[in-house]
Amino acid sequence: DPVSYVAVDISSEHLAASTARIAADYPALGVTALIADFTGAFRLPPPRRQPDTLAGLFTGSTIGNFTPTEALAFLRNAASLLKDARGGLLVGVDLKKDEDILNAAYNDAAGVTADFNLNLLDRINRELDGNFVRDRFRHRAFYNPIEGRIEMHLESLATQRVSVAGQAFAFAAGETIHTENSYKYAVEEFRALAVRAGFRPERVWTDDDCLFSIHYLRA
Repeated sequence: DPVSYVAVDISSEHLAASTARIAADYPALGVTALIADFTGAFRLPPPRRQPDTLAGLFTGSTIGNFTPTEALAFLRNAASLLKDARGGLLVGVDLKKDEDILNAAYNDAAGVTADFNLNLLDRINRELDGNFVRDRFRHRAFYNPIEGRIEMHLESLATQRVSVAGQAFAFAAGETIHTENSYKYAVEEFRALAVRAGFRPERVWTDDDCLFSIHYLRA
């Protein structure tokens, strides 16, 4: 008998479309779109009736895009939001694994990740009056074992100059733009991080090959 479902995201257009679909699928459920930056503190809207508890859901492996310091801050905010209602958080965490598996995943043969990465240049051109030529850059992704993360870069294929928002930038051949990180954790590493943030780890589930994990943390 859920009281309400509150979806939180900074992208108002995407959030409106998503919550409209959820509301259509569950007409008896109060569905609210909350436009907010979930990396900072925010207030939940008051529900129609007081819930017995709060459950936070942060699936996928988005938490890996934060540095460990940022992940700690996110988890502390979540613990603060959930603790007064005896709540918990269900969070997806990508696990450390063989480097060959990781490198293959971020350099997929279909080129999906490369297109995702190179799309940043298209967006800069469209939204920041840039003049990047997409074909003059290539996608690079590799596992950094010291930092415990996949790094994604866009590598310049030639010496070139580009303009963004009226400012010029020079690139040497082989120079890269570091576009994204995806941190991987061992199960006990993430549980220790959750404890530092004010959670009590209760359950963890993994697939048979221990490639991915889902943690239930009690605030």
